[in-house]
Amino acid sequence: MQGGQWKTNIKDAVSNEDWSGLVQLARQEPAKTLRYLTGRLSSADARLKWKAVRALSAVAADREGMSEHRIRRLLQRFLWLLTDESGNVPFGIPEAFGEVLVARPEFQAEFLPLLCSLAYDPERIQTGAIEQGVFWALGRVGHPAAACSPEAVEVVVRAAQEHPEPETRSIATWARSRF
Repeated sequence: MQGGQWKTNIKDAVSNEDWSGLVQLARQEPAKTLRYLTGRLSSADARLKWKAVRALSAVAADREGMSEHRIRRLLQRFLWLLTDESGNVPFGIPEAFGEVLVARPEFQAEFLPLLCSLAYDPERIQTGAIEQGVFWALGRVGHPAAACSPEAVEVVVRAAQEHPEPETRSIATWARSRF
């Protein structure tokens, strides 16, 4: 498939939330698909960002098309993008991180402690929209996140009760309900 046609097809699959079609495209071009979807996570259009998050979940869940090695590298890339050293503003990254860990729970033992640390570790703590994404990701993972990190649960509970931003309080309240 020509590059331009592939890009049109993947864009259409994401736009129409055609996850089975997207999975088929990802089987043809796994690396390009992951790059394309990861690039859409920082979209200013919230609908596009959330479609990219869900799309990454669908693609990651396809064990036949996405090897353990490829998913591990994706999660490692997410961790890098969440560091100050990357120079990135990681909009959408925590949400995608949580979705991939739900789609591929075999990676939770390795990566969930790192996701949880984004809520409480002074060297990794996030603020604003990224903090909201971390709380959302922890809630999306649910009980395994709570079992993994009492520290993260404590931060989420405190944020649900007293965070100064109403939207962050709301997301933290939802996340707490999923624990």
